[in-house]
Amino acid sequence: MSSSIPEYLRQSVKVKEVVNGVEVNSFKVPPHKFFVNEELTYLTLPLNVDEKVLVNKINELKLGRKTIEKLYAIRLDVEPWKYSELELPDLLNNEVDGSSTEGRSNVFYSAYIHINGIENFLKIVAFKYVSYVEVDIIRLAGYKGVVRYLIHF
Repeated sequence: MSSSIPEYLRQSVKVKEVVNGVEVNSFKVPPHKFFVNEELTYLTLPLNVDEKVLVNKINELKLGRKTIEKLYAIRLDVEPWKYSELELPDLLNNEVDGSSTEGRSNVFYSAYIHINGIENFLKIVAFKYVSYVEVDIIRLAGYKGVVRYLIHF
């Protein structure tokens, strides 16, 4: 028996990438609307909230409340009409280091994430607006890509 209520938090597809000659444990990011567990780790960094809070916000999508939205996850190395899934490193299954950068104007969090010795693999930036927070995860190594979220608190 299947429910008509969609599950917005799903299991991820794991992949092993080779970036700059280094093996990286990654996961495929759904292109919009749906989330996978590994994305929550990315969102807890700039938002400084527990993963359970994020899970509750995602589950509210079932009720039609948009407290957290993924606008898109796109690769920037492919033609716009050709779809190819964006992959991000799994922060819990790689060697991770980082360095924060100074925020300007409405930027309240900005950090470069280094993965398995690859400097500046990712950049995470969070912008604070009056009624919401925007979080951007920008992939810089291997190929370029971006994931954009809006969070309403």
